[in-house]
Amino acid sequence: MRRLRKKGGVAGRPAGVRPRAPAVVLKSGSGLAVTTKGRYGLRLMIELARQASAQAVTLGDLARRLKVSEKYLWHVARLLAAAKLLQAERGAHGGYRLARVPENITMLEMVEALEGPCQLVPAAEHGQGPAGFAWREVETALRQKLQSLRLRAILDLHAAHAGALSYVI
Repeated sequence: MRRLRKKGGVAGRPAGVRPRAPAVVLKSGSGLAVTTKGRYGLRLMIELARQASAQAVTLGDLARRLKVSEKYLWHVARLLAAAKLLQAERGAHGGYRLARVPENITMLEMVEALEGPCQLVPAAEHGQGPAGFAWREVETALRQKLQSLRLRAILDLHAAHAGALSYVI
């Protein structure tokens, strides 16, 4: 048995040995969640898709419209630009614009650019048993839905839903 050091060690653990971090940590009741990065990124993409013109929009204008920090939005825009979903324009009339038409941008591309691979359970936990099979099925269905949902469709569905709810007294 190893002798434990009082200085530098933790009771019950030899000095220099760190505890293993858990693979996934979920707070009770948190469920499956998209981070702020993902939520703001989707709002940013929707706002740019709403633009009728192909002119670049400054990050300051976008931050004011979305009521979010310009600095944080810059980090989000950088990820989307790295994934070739946004184009960054430099200069006096610079800013950001969609790299492609909204009909050709999928929700899956946006989510994976901001959140990483669309994976509910670490691949090592999939295994060959029934639980692994179930998680693979759920992940496949989620990926298919996100792949089928286009940025233009999000705008159209929202407009149709908002129009259906409006009424005049």
